[in-house]
Amino acid sequence: MLLVGMGSRGDVQPFVALGESLQRLGYTVSLAAADEFRDLVVGHGLRFEPLSFDLRGGIESDIGREWLGGSSTNQVREARLMRTVMRHVASTLADDLERLIGSADAVVSSALTFDAVETLAGATRGQRTPHVYATFQPVWPTGFGASSTFALQPRSRSVLNLGWSWVAAQAAWSVVRSTGDLLRRRHGLPGRTMFGYAAAARRTPTLLAASPLVVPPSPDWPASIRQTGFWFPTASDASEVGVVDPALRAFVDDGSPPVYLGFGSMPTGDPVGVVRTFVTALHRAGRRGIVSSGWADLGAAPLPGTVLAVATVPHDWLFPRCVVVVHHGGAGTTAAALRAGAPQVVVPHIADQPYWGRRVSELGVGSAPLSRKHFDAERLRQAIEVALSPTVASTARDLGEQLRDENGAGHAASLMHALLSGAG
Repeated sequence: MLLVGMGSRGDVQPFVALGESLQRLGYTVSLAAADEFRDLVVGHGLRFEPLSFDLRGGIESDIGREWLGGSSTNQVREARLMRTVMRHVASTLADDLERLIGSADAVVSSALTFDAVETLAGATRGQRTPHVYATFQPVWPTGFGASSTFALQPRSRSVLNLGWSWVAAQAAWSVVRSTGDLLRRRHGLPGRTMFGYAAAARRTPTLLAASPLVVPPSPDWPASIRQTGFWFPTASDASEVGVVDPALRAFVDDGSPPVYLGFGSMPTGDPVGVVRTFVTALHRAGRRGIVSSGWADLGAAPLPGTVLAVATVPHDWLFPRCVVVVHHGGAGTTAAALRAGAPQVVVPHIADQPYWGRRVSELGVGSAPLSRKHFDAERLRQAIEVALSPTVASTARDLGEQLRDENGAGHAASLMHALLSGAG
């Protein structure tokens, strides 16, 4: 079985969890991802298949920084920049997918590769290759705000939500279609419209890797969707480095619980300024902090003794030991902080990140999202103080306990097994 994990760590790690659960059911699993995730995949006992493009190089290029660095001024501009990035990798990605899917007996893909994989699943053999769509956020057009990544009226059911989410779906289609269009031309297949894409998505068995406690199921979602809960590897992230960094362990044990800052794969044109803002906010709040370097290289900035910079950081070990987690709102980081029971401050950059920031606030487990463009020391201090309130801390802790009782990856693997064996 082939899992296609195109994207950053937040797109790959859930597939690691699914792969582990599938292997426990007797499947042989390969996971395709950017080469920098080889150790993550192999370290959890899965076969690794490298995708040929340089993911980090693309993100750290000028256009990648413009796309992801908070400089885009609206969603239309953001979609145009991302569309350019996807067109740049279309040929290489198409070559990889043709090589991999041609020998796969079943394929699981996520949003960035769904259209291309769906095209190849019906084109590479005399009979169709079974294909399952996995998504880590609620991407379907719906009138229900809490169940929609792009709702205009978050707390209500609205025709505006439904209409706008269709507009957002059209924008998403324009972003991801380049590789699928190339493959359809190669295989002599007819072109696909937005409505053809939507119809394919609605009929494809789909796994939503998010807890219903966080993403409420919507009555107007397609019948093909099965919501499983978040997907976490069973082995600790710390196993990737053998043990937790002794300097990190000593820092955490040597004082009050720290505030964490990390923007994951989001680059920035001013890493020193970001860290200076964080350090100033911590000083005003009287707190210690940990900075995760991430792809923005935040750890290169000068730091006082009350703040520690780390590189690879095991979220499942660190987040339960943090008093607040400040992050970019990626689906994986949000889920890890929720599961840890840690209050959050979300600083959204792009895509689904504003949705996760909104849900964190609506659930009462963090502050209102803090715009990247308004990321200054006083606003950050105020957001941290909100997250530190006893009510927010208690609510976050209670939700974390409930999420730790879920086994989303195991549930997803069981659903896939039933589907592939003809029982689902």
